[in-house]
Parts: sequence; structure tokens; C-alpha cells
Amino acid sequence: MISKLKLLNLRTNEEHIDEALEKFATIGDFHAVDPNKIISTVPGAKLYEIENPCEPLFDELHDIEKLISFKFEEKKIPCPSSTIEEIRSLVENSKKLFVTKNAEIKKLEEEIKTYEDALYQVRNVSNLNTPFEDLFKARFAVLRFGKIPSDTADRLRFYEQKPFVFVPFSEKEGSIWCMYLTTQPYKSEIDEIFESLFFERIHIPDFVQGTPEVAMETLDREVAKRERSIRLIKKDIYNGTESSRDKLNEAYGQLLYLTDVHTAKGHVVKLDDQLSLTGFVEQRGVKKIKKIFEDLPEVELDIQDAEADKRFPPPTKLRNNWFTRPFQFFVDMYGTPSYHDVDPTLLVAITYSLLFGIMFGDLGQGLLLSLFGLILSRFSKNPLGPIMARIGISSAIFGVVYGETFGNSTFLDPFYKWLSELFNHELHPIHPMDNSVTMNLLMAAVGVGAVIIVTTIIINTIAKLKNKKYADAFFSSNGLSGLILYGFILSGIVLQMFLGVDGVFNIYTIIFLIVIPTILIFLKEPIARKIRKEKMFPDGFGGFLVEGIFELLEIFLSYLTNTLSFLRVGGFVLSHAGMMLVVATLMNMTSGAGSIIVMILGNLFVMGLEGLIVGIQVLRLEFYEMFSRFFEGDGHIFNPLF
Repeated sequence: MISKLKLLNLRTNEEHIDEALEKFATIGDFHAVDPNKIISTVPGAKLYEIENPCEPLFDELHDIEKLISFKFEEKKIPCPSSTIEEIRSLVENSKKLFVTKNAEIKKLEEEIKTYEDALYQVRNVSNLNTPFEDLFKARFAVLRFGKIPSDTADRLRFYEQKPFVFVPFSEKEGSIWCMYLTTQPYKSEIDEIFESLFFERIHIPDFVQGTPEVAMETLDREVAKRERSIRLIKKDIYNGTESSRDKLNEAYGQLLYLTDVHTAKGHVVKLDDQLSLTGFVEQRGVKKIKKIFEDLPEVELDIQDAEADKRFPPPTKLRNNWFTRPFQFFVDMYGTPSYHDVDPTLLVAITYSLLFGIMFGDLGQGLLLSLFGLILSRFSKNPLGPIMARIGISSAIFGVVYGETFGNSTFLDPFYKWLSELFNHELHPIHPMDNSVTMNLLMAAVGVGAVIIVTTIIINTIAKLKNKKYADAFFSSNGLSGLILYGFILSGIVLQMFLGVDGVFNIYTIIFLIVIPTILIFLKEPIARKIRKEKMFPDGFGGFLVEGIFELLEIFLSYLTNTLSFLRVGGFVLSHAGMMLVVATLMNMTSGAGSIIVMILGNLFVMGLEGLIVGIQVLRLEFYEMFSRFFEGDGHIFNPLF
């Protein structure tokens, strides 16, 4: 249903606007109007704009999230106990602490990497027995540590006469870790020789002291020392996070709330020294709003009817129960009902469930579909999940009527036997494939469609009367005249052709229930113009006559085609039964495990394919056979500001 609304105007001064908005935010459901519509019509009025102080604090908190690997809760905390300055102090101090600690960790990690790189290099020259510092102190000798490809090392024999000493340490992965020694005068020449042999030099840092064995022990200790320091700092960060996490979470929630308040200021209009906020609230919440502002006399509230100001057409707030609410998804696909329209959600919920159940009747498949819908609703936000859960129950109910359970038409025989004994009357399921049932099933489908069409005409008539569109309500094909015309022809056919009632179509009923309604439908536009005191035939009577005849023919044709369109409902009942008959035949052609596999795969295939097709076909009936008669969908949705 569509909630009744009230137009509310809040007025106060700049000193109390924050307090007023904070109180107002606790209401929740408030649809602010476009302030530009006020500014354009009120001389001197302008937007009340103010910078949001929360934005930089959000950036700081997001930085803290990265520093401590923690995600703050997206939960608004109304009526904040802290000022924006207190929140800023908490956030800045927390970030400073975590930034300092993380900088210390980063510095220690860099040192560890330096020591580990040195350790790697030292390990490869571990066969050296001379302390590194002694080698580094050599004034006239030049030493180079590194590795040379194994396949090029043999070529060193060609340079045996050159003044250098080559010392290999170990061979790993196709390279020889080594050292060569020469004197200062020959440094360039010897370096060029080794470069030509693809020598890759390594640099032993100056802080490496002692023999390789001693150096490795020292480096290991330095790495372990810094790893302990990192663990202590991380523990300190964790303890600090634990103690401040609740405070930071609360600060985040308060900022979310304050952001809403500041966002609301974007809808505030300033005129001289007065500030005002205008929008719509639910009628049922007016008493609560008045009570909230009782202790704030500086704030004035002006509450009027929703349509009191023509500048602001009321939005539409839909309020549905647990059963109908999921079907609002289909209504939203078509459009939003205007404030004075009829909410079609209840009709969609009933007719969609009914038609789907009729077309896809199977106890087992229906329950499985419902279960899948419940799982989808539980683990995802897919709007089709709750719908599937509901239409699956309808499918299961009609499956009992048809006596079908995963395509098995005998599974429910004990149930019907029990019912027969209970009521002392022979009861049987309605098997769609029985020759005696098929024609009745198709006629019943048309009958259901006719009832739905009549219902939509009645809804449209009520809606037009509600909106004071009397010409549409009384004289349109989807109004009272159309209801009399369509309803009589339909009921007359049923009474005379199927029930054997004679004399339904006589001169009086034809004149009063067919001819006169047809004439009224034909003259709807001229009558509407006459009511508005306009010229009845602005383009001449001849043009109107030709156009009106064609429109009348189109109306009668639409009555016929829309009614017969529901034959597809019965057709899909037969289609579903036929497909399951094919599955049953394939099962009989196999045995054992093969039969079970065919049953499972066949049912899944039918559920997937026909379930999708039936769902689309029912939606088509909703949109084209029902919505087109009464639902315009030209409204705008109620969008809460807070």
C-alpha cells in the first residue's frame, strides 16, 4: 500500500540548525524537496552551504584501517556524545601513534633485508678463512668477490701470465662463487678480463667483520634482534588497537551520523537570518516528530497536507507486508506508482504466485524451488530469492492438485486415498494429460484470465474516481462502461453457452449492457471536453467519427486477445506435464542407477528451462494484460534523507 504523507517545514536560526537537524535525523523517514524549487520562487532565498568537517577525518580513519589491518563498522551512531573537535583529536593522535610505530617497523624491516642480503653473500664465500676487515685494510691489493659462470671459468687458463690470483669457494647452480686478487696498477686490466668472462661482482658491506663463520653468526643475531623488536612493536600496536578500537569505531559511527546531518544542510534554504528545511514525512509519524521538538522552542514546525504546495508533488512510499514486499521488485521494473495511484504490489503477489503455480504445478519441484529461493535469500541479496521461495510454495500446492511429484503421477495416490476415506467421497487429482481434463483446463485458464481482467478494470475505476478523473472512471474501456460491457458479454457467454441459461442476450440487455456502454466509450473524449467546457469536436465530427470507429474496433479486439492470451496458462500446464512425461519415458528405458540419474537430470532440466520460461510469461501477463489497464508508473520514489 501507499503510505499517507504530510508536508513538513522546519524553521529555525543558524545557532540551532545543527541541534534541530540532529534531532530530525532520529526520525529517519524524511524526503527532502528540491530546494531550488523554493529558491526560484522566493526572492532573496539561497542555499545554506557549509563545508563538511567530517570528510578529512574519514580520510584519516581510512588510513588507520590500512595501518592496523582493521575495518570499521558501517554503523551510524545517532546523538553523538563527542564533539567534532574531540573526534578529530582522537583520530589524529591515533594515526600519529600508528604511523610512528609502522615507521619503526619499516626501518627495522629494511635493516633486516640489508643483513639478510649480506648473510646471503657471506654464505657463498664461507670457505674463506681470513677476517673480512683484514682484506678490506689492504692498501696495495685489490679484492673482488662475486661469481663467474662455470663454463667460462676454464678460459682463465689463457690469462695465467697476468698478475692476479683466482680463489674459488663453491659451485652452485652453474656458477662458481669466487674471489680474485690483484694489485692497484693492474686493477683496470684484470677487471676487464673478468668482465669479459661475465664475472658478476658482489659487495660485502663494511659492517661485516671477522671470518665468514663469525660474520654469519653476528648477522644472524642482528636479524633475530630486529625480528624480536618488530614483534614487540606489533604487540604494542595490537594492544593500542585493542584499547582504542571501540573508541575509533564509535568515532567512525558518529562521523557517519554527522555526515548525514551535514548532507541535510545541502537542502536547507536561507532567507535573511532564518533557515528552513522542507520535505515529506509519513502521516503516522507526525505525533512522534512533534514530541521530539517539544523541548526546542527555537524550532518551528509547519505540518500540512501532502498536496498543500503545488510546487512539490508528493513522492510515493510503498509499505507492504512480508509476503508482498518481494514482489515490489516487479513493480519497480515497470515504474513507480504516483501518490494517488493504487499500489499494485498486492495484486502482483497474488496473481504472479497463482499463475506460476498453475503453470508449473509439481509438489517436488515446487518445494525444491522454494528451498533454492530460501538459500539464495540467505546467502545473497538477489531480489529473486524471496520471490522464488513464495512461488515455489504455490507450485507445490498445485502439484498436489495435479498429483505430480517430480513428474511421478502415482506418488500422491495414498494421500488422495486418505482424503477419500476422510470425507467419505472419492477424490482424485486433476491430471492435465487426461483427455477429459484438457479442454476444461484451457477454459479454466481463460476464466482465471477474465477474472483478473475484470479485477484490473475495477481497480482502474476506483483509482480514477480517487483522482477525480471522472471521464476515465465512467466512460473509458477500462472504466465503469468497459466493466459493464466486458463483464456482461463474458458472463452472458458462460451462462448461455456453458450453463444452458436461455434469454441472457435479449433486446433489453443488448441495448442497456452492450450498446449504451459502447456508445459511452465511443463518446468518452467529447464528453470529457464538454465537462472541461471545451469544444467537443475540435477537429470536426467526421474526423472524430472515423478515428473513434477504429479505436472502438481496437478496444473490442484487445478485449478478445487479452482474454485469449490466458490460454497460454493452460498451454504451459500441458507443456510441463508433457516434458515430465518425456522424462518418465526415458526413465523407463533405463534401469538402476541410470534411471535415477535420468530422473535427477531431467527434473533439473525442466526446472531450469521451463521455470525460466514460465516466470517470464507470467511477468508478461502482469505487464501487458494487467498493468496496462490501471498502472501508469509515473510517480517518484520516497527517498529518505537520513
